[in-house]
Amino acid sequence: MDYFMIKQSGSITIPRALTAQELQAGKLGAETPEISVRAMTDLSPLDRYDYLASEHLLSDRLKLLLEQYLPEQNWRPCVFIDQARKLQKVFWFLPPLPYQPERIDRARNGLPCAVYVAEQDFAMKSPGIFCIHNHKGPDCVIVHLSIAESMLRRGICGLELVRLGDG
Repeated sequence: MDYFMIKQSGSITIPRALTAQELQAGKLGAETPEISVRAMTDLSPLDRYDYLASEHLLSDRLKLLLEQYLPEQNWRPCVFIDQARKLQKVFWFLPPLPYQPERIDRARNGLPCAVYVAEQDFAMKSPGIFCIHNHKGPDCVIVHLSIAESMLRRGICGLELVRLGDG
């Protein structure tokens, strides 16, 4: 198999999005549907992650890589703020992905164990990045070997790449 599931390594708790009332009370302006704002007292734990699995959030570094495979997508920002220190860090929601593999084999736990892309779709219609719905848990992000190698070369951190078919 030439595909890998992306898993977050380690754990981090991320806060919920602030409501419009909370944003106005903090004089930060009203939140638009395109932007999610999250308040944290310390942003430094975010430095250890380029991928936050709970909401499929990507750091700027990982977004820059995936944009090469997902041209013309609308990327929605998630801004983490530390009001006391006047700091912010931006992550990006993975956009809806335009392609699903023609076949997905699943393990007993519902996780994908193999994906099959039609030969005529490979590198044409298929970007090599899939978000696969898991009926028994959170959705899974799957990437092709070429993307996984690019992630490793760039030193993308805070994630594990689990080869499909090895479990």
